[in-house]
Amino acid sequence: MKKGKIPPQYGEEKILTILMKFRAPLIVALVTIMVASVGYMLISKVDLLRAVYMAVLSVTTIGYGEMWEMSPEARIFNLFVMTFGVGGVMGYSLAVLINVVTSGELKNVLRFRKMVRDISALKGHYLVFGKNDITAFLIRELKGYRIPVVLVDNSEDLEKFAEENQVKYYLKLDPAEENSLYLANIEAAVGAIVAVIDDYKSLAITLTVKNVVRKENIYPFFILAVAGKEEFKEKLRLVGADYVETFPSIISKRLTTLARKPPIFGEKSVLEEILFGERTFIDIEEFVVEPDSPVAGKTLKELDLKNKFGITVIAIKKSSGKIIFTPSGNTTLDPLDIMVVVAPKDKLEDVIPALFRGKLASRSVVLKRKIKERLNGLG
Repeated sequence: MKKGKIPPQYGEEKILTILMKFRAPLIVALVTIMVASVGYMLISKVDLLRAVYMAVLSVTTIGYGEMWEMSPEARIFNLFVMTFGVGGVMGYSLAVLINVVTSGELKNVLRFRKMVRDISALKGHYLVFGKNDITAFLIRELKGYRIPVVLVDNSEDLEKFAEENQVKYYLKLDPAEENSLYLANIEAAVGAIVAVIDDYKSLAITLTVKNVVRKENIYPFFILAVAGKEEFKEKLRLVGADYVETFPSIISKRLTTLARKPPIFGEKSVLEEILFGERTFIDIEEFVVEPDSPVAGKTLKELDLKNKFGITVIAIKKSSGKIIFTPSGNTTLDPLDIMVVVAPKDKLEDVIPALFRGKLASRSVVLKRKIKERLNGLG
């Protein structure tokens, strides 16, 4: 797996450039100490060590007092040394230090490098591209499900956006560059969500992500994209997006649900909360009946899932493609049938080992297993 390279604006050369700003005041300080030392030696006839020691004390304004009995000429010279030390050396050095601190250059470089180190330790996260209201709500929702997110965007106010929306991991980089994806630890990510406003930029980002995924053989990996215009849906699919929606369609679908079934009994209908995942203790899951599963050949009545596990089968898709909605108790489960069930989350987690002895493949379980195998392979 190729490793990302720290961009020049955050690299060692940038740190060196910032530190080089202290070169001028350092030179001024050394020259001042040298001139002062020579002056003390000529005027007061002292040895080199005492002259240098006195020069350093005077220039740095430490002020331990005179190291020898000075003549009036030596004291006048010393006044010039102390004055120049305060104004020319200490003042200049302090001004440079304040400039480096207030400009935030060094802070930004160090913060970026620490962010890259922290992101390199992540596993099972999503890469999110785009800095807007959509991604702000998206990141908040994912955070509620404890799914880590790395936001990649090159907007100038990205840091402010991240702070306001409590985004822990973010990189101020061009999301359409492959190096940005490597620094975002794409190999250990579950997928990417492209939600930028500019559709042409979405195409470039999606194409870049897909290219890296193919190149590094990262599987499974899911690319979800949001388009601004309907005509870009097919284009995004062509360049590699696995699922594409448009901003208008997402809003219209939600509003249509409310319009068809207004929440007359409250602010929101219970059905809407379940469908949109707001009732997090309820989940809808798909199970594939494996050929050697103990449930194969049995009817739903025999299994009695409702009474034993609180699971309701709302649909069964037969291997022929036929879908049976609200199947009766006499419906038989055949190998490779897909069951769609609604149940409390804790019941779904218990039902496979308890009833099916692991011979039933859940969509989410299979996905988690494949991702876990990939991530474990990273070491």
